Amino acid sequence: MTQVFEDDPFGGIKNEKGPPSVDPRTTAAIHARDDVDSSQTAHHHTLGIKHDQAAAGDHVHDGKSTRKIGAGLGLTVTGTKNTVASEDSIISMLAQVIDFTDGRIP
Repeated sequence: MTQVFEDDPFGGIKNEKGPPSVDPRTTAAIHARDDVDSSQTAHHHTLGIKHDQAAAGDHVHDGKSTRKIGAGLGLTVTGTKNTVASEDSIISMLAQVIDFTDGRIP
């Protein structure tokens, strides 16, 4: 059994073989016409940053190889720089896109 990690629930599926009557050329011909990236329910997905593509396991939200966290949400920091009001605005903005606990002392 091929397992990526211990107790891999999909280890058995990874070893499944297709029907013995399907040769590699037929499989390739079927896949050449297959549904790729057309929707979230497409049969196959390529890696990329578009809506119906899959993300690589080592992706980062740097705005280059993937979208930045909060991209397109119109997040705006308010208040005067270096004030409690601007700090509160930043914390409030981050809370919209990141799950965290605010441990600041009031």
